[in-house]
Amino acid sequence: MQVGAQILCTVLLLKPGTWTRNLARILRKVFLEKFSLVGMKHIDLTPKDVKALLSSEAKQDPAALEAHSSYLTSGSSLVLCLQRQNAVKKLLDLLGPEDPKEAQAANQFFWRAQYGHSLIHNGFYGSTSYWVAVRDVKLFFPEGLCVAGHPSLDGQEICTVAPDPTACLEIDKQYRLVKREARRQLNLPGPEQSQTLECSQLSVLCQATCLILPEASLWKVSPPPYLVLLERLIGQGFLVTGARLTTMDKPRACFISAVLSATDREAPVMCSQLLKGTCLIIAAQRDNAVVCFDALLSSDHCQKQAVSDCMKQLLYPKTEKQAEELLCVLFDSLTSDSSYQIEIQDP
Repeated sequence: MQVGAQILCTVLLLKPGTWTRNLARILRKVFLEKFSLVGMKHIDLTPKDVKALLSSEAKQDPAALEAHSSYLTSGSSLVLCLQRQNAVKKLLDLLGPEDPKEAQAANQFFWRAQYGHSLIHNGFYGSTSYWVAVRDVKLFFPEGLCVAGHPSLDGQEICTVAPDPTACLEIDKQYRLVKREARRQLNLPGPEQSQTLECSQLSVLCQATCLILPEASLWKVSPPPYLVLLERLIGQGFLVTGARLTTMDKPRACFISAVLSATDREAPVMCSQLLKGTCLIIAAQRDNAVVCFDALLSSDHCQKQAVSDCMKQLLYPKTEKQAEELLCVLFDSLTSDSSYQIEIQDP
């Protein structure tokens, strides 16, 4: 592992059941430890991915390999690429021992002590060395990171400032948003398990929405003010069903601006806003998520100023049609616990 005051990247993977209702709290921990977020996406791990992440000891134990694989492929994970001085060692120091019981005994503030339940369901994976971090970045972010070039990245042939290939201008003509016919029971520990319902039990009022936070609302201060907005959304019953950090190209920015702008004059201003840098895109659902979004966020008479400030920068749909258009142009899939899925349309 490299030492010294070097700006490095590392990968933090939030395992199934850990993040959809805890995303704001976990990101707050990340920023308080002076990490920069340079990559984010939700993924469904394959058995091959799982094997790449496990220690040699776990891979040599067939029972442990099966248990890890069964859990990690049972639901969606969120993978983050983090950057700071000595990022790899710092993250490992924060996570603590892989066994949450050992972590709790050593320090109750270890992240695995707070979010883990067992050696299998331990909340997080973190790159275990500099070279493993390089491998992990290339595995999970082959399209590149949302950060300017840096010698430590250029030297390892890691792409930077790359447009997100998932968000393609033509994708809305190929995909549609549909409610799931059946819900898959996730192999999750603790209270998250009871949150998976059959589709027939889901409220007919459930709606999916898409929130876009442009560069101006992301990095002015640390921790960034949008965390208060995310905390409020989750507190209001929103379930995060997708997340990604991306840089917009002009065709996508123009398309989104055309969808969301109320007047022709608004579109160029919005397009310029989207092109200024990195955007954080969140998919979420709850009853009346689209039609009552403004009312849901303003219902608390003690609304924090940070939420009001963030709302001025936030871009979001006002109709279900707009929401579907944005989701289908910015995501190719939603998380496994979403009530909706994105499907390829018949030609």
